[in-house]
Amino acid sequence: MTDRDERLRRHIPSAALRARAEAEGIDLDDLKRRAPVDYMALAAGEVVRAAPDLAQLAGAMLLAAFPGREAFRVADGRRERLLAFPPLSADELERFDALLAPLTDRPEWRERHLYFRQVDDARGLRRELDLPQAPDGDLEDDAVVGPFVDEAGADAWGRQHVRPPLVHDLFLMDGRWFCDVFRADDGSTPAR
Repeated sequence: MTDRDERLRRHIPSAALRARAEAEGIDLDDLKRRAPVDYMALAAGEVVRAAPDLAQLAGAMLLAAFPGREAFRVADGRRERLLAFPPLSADELERFDALLAPLTDRPEWRERHLYFRQVDDARGLRRELDLPQAPDGDLEDDAVVGPFVDEAGADAWGRQHVRPPLVHDLFLMDGRWFCDVFRADDGSTPAR
């Protein structure tokens, strides 16, 4: 029996996973036997949301830090959700945070204003590893936009481009100003 087989055999679906599967008409026991990779992807827990190239980097770091885990990347707008099976525990997520956060201090990423943060809103807690969108890009949903030379420029951009249900907040990072754009209708509060 392989490690993967053993992880599958021992995995007990959470109540939330069972409810989701039931709502979608999925028999988890059958899926586990018939399509183990599909089962793992369905039962995987989110680790971080990142731009595709950053999701690839985070995925490699995840597999190095937690050998024996399976990693999945799922498109989510302009970002990808990096998932792990079995899901990381709260302690393991904190350990992984400690690996991702220092990336923001590396010169090649710092000059591009890489950020890593946790956001806790009505949609739940999520981690983001991303680069800001350029001010001249299309604003689709929540994003960090910038950099701007000064606070007035960031605020002027936000007032001109951000429309309800989106709102904006300003913050300073590495001596440059950024506009944090998020949904006001879901209780979002940016976390840094």
